[in-house]
Amino acid sequence: MDRVKPATLVDVRNYFADELKVVMEKHRLSALETSTLYLASLLSRHIESHTFFTVGGNGKLADNFLTDLYIQYLQAKPEEQKLVLQRLGDVCLLVSGYFSDSLRRKVVDLSFYFGMGGSAYYNLSVMSDKTETKDTFGELANKFQSFSNVLGEMSERSGLQSNKDVLRLYERWIVTGSERIRSVLNEKGITTAHKSNLKFKQ
Repeated sequence: MDRVKPATLVDVRNYFADELKVVMEKHRLSALETSTLYLASLLSRHIESHTFFTVGGNGKLADNFLTDLYIQYLQAKPEEQKLVLQRLGDVCLLVSGYFSDSLRRKVVDLSFYFGMGGSAYYNLSVMSDKTETKDTFGELANKFQSFSNVLGEMSERSGLQSNKDVLRLYERWIVTGSERIRSVLNEKGITTAHKSNLKFKQ
């Protein structure tokens, strides 16, 4: 009997690349091929949150983690600053999108991650010498929230497991106004025609 070969990093990256293209096409979000491959590679390397995030004793992302990264950026040499900016942008993108539930924090914090992550990628684009790299990080900066929403939908494909999950998703919709989130909520029986009037369908 033949053994099933374990998935390689390339297999996982190709899977995420295909998923990204499907979700982006669904939401009519265009992107450079290099941007799509960057996101697929990012997801494939950090498919589990514990392989990427610094966590505290309670298992949650440390509150001062982004602050620590920013301090590292201020104190680092120019070449090292690029690495710190990239990590800062990556963390903000994954936290606000694919791993948003890992924070267990108020969704209003999303705007902070959108701003910091987008700024990190923008500065990285400005500091980049190669045109391809400059264009890729420039697009990640300009479409940061859109890419975050795409990663969020990919994560949500695993399903909403509890009322708390639905509530967090509703709170995220209140902040972002995302049509994708509104559609998911409607499928769960929650109308979102008016943000101030939450109703459950009978």
